[in-house]
Amino acid sequence: MRSLRWTERAVAHLEGIVEFIGVTSPVYAESVVLRIEQRLQLACEHPGIGKPAPEAPDESTRELVVMPYRVFYREHAGAIEVLAIVHGRQHLPDAL
Repeated sequence: MRSLRWTERAVAHLEGIVEFIGVTSPVYAESVVLRIEQRLQLACEHPGIGKPAPEAPDESTRELVVMPYRVFYREHAGAIEVLAIVHGRQHLPDAL
């Protein structure tokens, strides 16, 4: 199984999500993080599970949808590298 690596950007995105949701519901914030982590663990076992991210400049970038978020990752050097987590209504970050 591949290891999971987080970029600084992805960590900042996840922290922002937790902070935003946690204001009104810490329990729901924890639930969102758990769902994201579970999907990423599945991607470690099956890297092709995510669909290709058509708007990403790198063809190896894939995405998982964990409603309402899009989790962008790529397989890199034997690991799954989490690139970004954005709300489905947001634009993709410029530098994935």
